[in-house]
Amino acid sequence: MKKITVASIAKQAGVSPATVSRVLNHRELVKEETIQCVEDAMKELGRRLGRREQKGQTKKPIILLNIPGVDNVFYLDVIKGARISAKAHGYYLLLHESPLSRGTIQDFCELIVQVDAAGVILLNKVLEESLQKISALTPVVQCCEYNEHANVPYVSIDDFKAAESATQYLLSNGRSRIAMINGPGMFNYAVHRQEGFLYALKNAEITIPRQWILQLPEISYEMAYAAVSRLLKSEFRPDAFFAISDVFAAAAVKAVKKYGFRVPEDIMVVGFDNIELSTMTSPAITTVSQPRQQMGYTACEMLLEIIDNPLTEVKSIVLDTELIVRETA
Repeated sequence: MKKITVASIAKQAGVSPATVSRVLNHRELVKEETIQCVEDAMKELGRRLGRREQKGQTKKPIILLNIPGVDNVFYLDVIKGARISAKAHGYYLLLHESPLSRGTIQDFCELIVQVDAAGVILLNKVLEESLQKISALTPVVQCCEYNEHANVPYVSIDDFKAAESATQYLLSNGRSRIAMINGPGMFNYAVHRQEGFLYALKNAEITIPRQWILQLPEISYEMAYAAVSRLLKSEFRPDAFFAISDVFAAAAVKAVKKYGFRVPEDIMVVGFDNIELSTMTSPAITTVSQPRQQMGYTACEMLLEIIDNPLTEVKSIVLDTELIVRETA
């Protein structure tokens, strides 16, 4: 007799293999009409449901949330938002810390199968081919970082527009020698925020030295402090810094004061994220606020909508940001 597989059932029912898996293991998460569709396909293929499959499982289903690393405090509120949503719907949220690349994607896919994840939220930017591999196993939503070329929904912000607005604010305050403290170029946010920064300068007909765009390999206070210090030692120095992270902005404030300059009178500083640190520095940091908790919550809600109804077309969402003016600019 020909072996009946999840893939063959999915093809017969016109649904994804992940949907078939949920019908077999987490029936309480699937709509009745979808269950009926899968069961009809199984009957047509000659497979009967076992007792365990008929009754379903009593264990809580798992949502797997992947983050690039735990050292960036930005992710804490995103995780909190996702956890609130998951808990409200009776799910566990399992964190997985690792960059996802061609070399690590297979391990991640094996983890999805091992924990029988009902869905995945990705905070990493993932190659389109890797997204396809994950999507073949379980529903996926991208959060913060995303691959715009993949047919996978995401929740994020308009990094270009936010950076452009922050730079325009510095320009409107009479600053023309503006340096940028940027993060790892592998991330969308770093690329798009630099593009927005340069676009605002171009519109103002201002050019800056190439070395004034400080490209740092990670979100590190120490690295940012050292990089800003090098610029401040030169005779021709910036009169403002736009930092793509409040961690970088705090380091810039410390360095500026260390070298005897006043903030914001001599050198202005604008950060990004509006994390708690931005209110703890002296002076408090002017920063771009992005809705971190809302992003995590919305991503999880979108994922749950896909889990409940795999045939629903879920559209990507771009949330608003706001410039919070405090004392550094």
